[in-house]
Amino acid sequence: MTVATAAPAGASDTLAAPGGGAASGISAPQVTDGGADGTYTVSWTTERPRTVRVWASTDPRDPSRTGTLVAAVAHGDTATVTLDPSRRWFFELATAPGKGAHGVIAATRQVTLQGAVNTRDLGGFTTRDGRAVRWGLLYRSDALGKLTDADLPRLAALNLRTVVDFRGTQEIAHDGADRVPAGVAVVNTPVLDASGDAFTEAVTQAIATGDNAKLREVLGDGKATQMMIQGGHSIVSGPAARAGFAEALRRVADTGQVPLLFHCTAGKDRTGWMSALLLTVAGVPQDAVMADYLASNDYRRALNEGLYAYLRTRGIDPELLRPVMEQSPAYLQASFDEITARYGSLTGYLRDGLGLDARTIARLRNVLVTS
Repeated sequence: MTVATAAPAGASDTLAAPGGGAASGISAPQVTDGGADGTYTVSWTTERPRTVRVWASTDPRDPSRTGTLVAAVAHGDTATVTLDPSRRWFFELATAPGKGAHGVIAATRQVTLQGAVNTRDLGGFTTRDGRAVRWGLLYRSDALGKLTDADLPRLAALNLRTVVDFRGTQEIAHDGADRVPAGVAVVNTPVLDASGDAFTEAVTQAIATGDNAKLREVLGDGKATQMMIQGGHSIVSGPAARAGFAEALRRVADTGQVPLLFHCTAGKDRTGWMSALLLTVAGVPQDAVMADYLASNDYRRALNEGLYAYLRTRGIDPELLRPVMEQSPAYLQASFDEITARYGSLTGYLRDGLGLDARTIARLRNVLVTS
């Protein structure tokens, strides 16, 4: 199983992949969040000039039925609307009038938070059979322990039922437990084994003490890259990983536990694998799966650059950490290679590696994509 390499979508790129675009005659919808004032710019292309109607709703399932008509554009390909900025909005674009227009649904990809930089809606990706991953169902993120008071209402607007935390106990103790709105169930399912925890702790201590020699010993001469590739293998075949991801997937398949947000510390490796796995199960093309995986580099760019600047002040070469802090196509490819080598196929991995039965796998696919 080879994943095609694709350029990552930038953090400011809020391209929303279509769901139903072929039927509506509308394609390439984009939603851009203007910021704290609640201004959204919605744009699209059509096969020929026609009136495009735009509905907005906080319910992602059918905005033209549950929401409000906010624009009708007879000539042009853009609408600008102002909505309550404290809520999460989903837009439906259609050429047919009236409720239930069966148009294309779009939203911003990123959920903007002050205390987390890599929080994203996993919806909107088009599948090979022309369907789409459901918006507002699954969110991927970095850790939620540093969310501000202002972030909590924005997180509440996602209507989450469950948060799955892939971190280990040492990470939680170091970085803080999740801050979530009242009523959201937080489930801790660690996926790193003891060696992964020990490595993380060793790197953290070396940075804290400014031990450049120790970091070079652990990460230099290509060791960091090889460690990340080995991590890509272990995240598939390691016992803790198989147990943790199996539990997370069962929760996704349980409609009573979604909407669901899953995260690790940086929201890129463990969370990146969970995202890639879900998108692949849904039938999203491999180039789009890779683009989502690599997009963490853009969402985390400012944070990483700040870390590199700090390391320089401590006399630490930031290039030692770069392979650990940034995603490479080789890391995700290593995971898919491990699936092929050990289980033969994605279905084999889900069934034999994670212990999911056929009913759970089918239910998972049905939950993920539009009908």
